[in-house]
Amino acid sequence: MDSFEAALANATDPSNRTLLGAVCLVVDKTGNVLYQKSAGQQSLESSSPQVDLDSTITLGSAGKFITHIAALQCVQRKDIGLDDSVSRWIPELDSLPVIEPSTDTEEGFILRPQTCKITLRHLLTHASGIGGGDEPLVERWRASPAGAAHEAANADAHAIIKLFTHPLLFQPGEGYCYGSSIYFTMLLVSRLTGQPFGEYAQTNIFTPLGMTASTVNPQTRPDVLHKVMQKVKRTPTGLEDLGEETRDVTVSVRDLGTLLADLIAPASKILDPELVDSLFAPQLAEGSKALADLKGMKEGVEYELDLRLPGVVEVDGVPTLPVWDLEGKGLDLNWTLAALLVQGKHGLPLGMPEGTLTWNGMPNVVWAMHRQAGVGIVFATQLVPVDDEKVVHLMMEFFKGAWATYGKQSTL
Repeated sequence: MDSFEAALANATDPSNRTLLGAVCLVVDKTGNVLYQKSAGQQSLESSSPQVDLDSTITLGSAGKFITHIAALQCVQRKDIGLDDSVSRWIPELDSLPVIEPSTDTEEGFILRPQTCKITLRHLLTHASGIGGGDEPLVERWRASPAGAAHEAANADAHAIIKLFTHPLLFQPGEGYCYGSSIYFTMLLVSRLTGQPFGEYAQTNIFTPLGMTASTVNPQTRPDVLHKVMQKVKRTPTGLEDLGEETRDVTVSVRDLGTLLADLIAPASKILDPELVDSLFAPQLAEGSKALADLKGMKEGVEYELDLRLPGVVEVDGVPTLPVWDLEGKGLDLNWTLAALLVQGKHGLPLGMPEGTLTWNGMPNVVWAMHRQAGVGIVFATQLVPVDDEKVVHLMMEFFKGAWATYGKQSTL
């Protein structure tokens, strides 16, 4: 790890820094820290303290699996089944039509009724048909009379219903789209349990694991905000404060390691064994359009897998961007009830073992875990946008070293 540590020190050197701060962690299945390295400062203020394992970070999409765990706990209590329709608790989803492009209409689209109901499994695997809402076809619908009528009808609805209900991009179960399903999963948990989601997560996930510096509502936790790493953006003149409040799921790096350790442990404290199994089991059927859609999704996937660093080739110090090619690299990807599952036919990028589960978040936070190897790995910084080239290169160096050093541990 010497070359990585030298690169990290150089990147966070205040005299010419390209990164404000970063915290790296490797834990085993008992929660023991196998490796930790921190460098840089908590904020751009010259007197700011150094970051460490107790620094807190917003997770962005890297925290979605926490919501998925909450939903699976509802399955565990038999409040709902994975393949049950969510209609009973979110009837608003039933009225959403499926939108398709059309050259025969003035608006450029047609709307078709749903032919099947959205299930919890659909929500957890991004197979619900719910997109992000910024797709060109959905934007056309928003500008149409149908979109205006929908907006008026939901003017007083729950914030999630108001903001994220729009036509589905495909029939439930017939595709994959990394969109807004997460918000409806949060709403489902709240309606199933009768608790605000943040309260539920605190009581049923963070507290049982001793994650004392973790919260869904950071504005209510001065102790968490006191240690939060400042979100920054890269500009032509250097790093600048992003200028936004901390409102996302926020955890300490140490706490995130605790959560990963629990999920790779012989017995989780928060989920039954069969549900932990589902977090590591592929969910998208071979030959399905959903799996083809996943494999065609570059954003996030290429970042995780080092697909743009073949042989760590650089041009003028910047990693090259080769043609997107999964099959040529022998990769076999799938999605579980938690995140991206990485498998391979003949070798895997970064030296990761077969069956690695991983995902990332907007502020360049990446986690990975492997049950058989018994390790969880975290790389955390708070720089946007996601996939920043300089951060990606540094993160890849860390993960290569971490997998090479700790990824072949026994499972005694």
